[in-house]
Amino acid sequence: MERSAFVALTEQIIATIPVEYLSRLDNLTFVVEEWAPADLLAEYDDADPLDFLGDYRGCPLPERSQGDAGGLPDLIALYQGAIEAYAVEFSEPLEKVIRETLVHEIAHYFGFSEEQMDEIEALWLEGD
Repeated sequence: MERSAFVALTEQIIATIPVEYLSRLDNLTFVVEEWAPADLLAEYDDADPLDFLGDYRGCPLPERSQGDAGGLPDLIALYQGAIEAYAVEFSEPLEKVIRETLVHEIAHYFGFSEEQMDEIEALWLEGD
């Protein structure tokens, strides 16, 4: 998919986030990158870029103090190549993979750990 179409689809999905969550997103930027950067992969012993659909970079909301306000924005990156490959490999609609990746990364913004997200995502799988 062309990058511009992927970005437009991502923006449409972000616009469907319930307002009670969207209104609490402060100083947060969303970006689409082709693949996870080498420095991120190196943090995980040169992990496979296919393993990274997205990444949250910043200070989770519960850990912020008044002094954190106004700094550089936190960032949620979606990795288009990995998301598209995942959608094909697991025969999932691209929109579903983008939405679930966004929810996962936004949950990190709200302070959920990777372990907590693993538990939540296991419940999602039960519902499929």
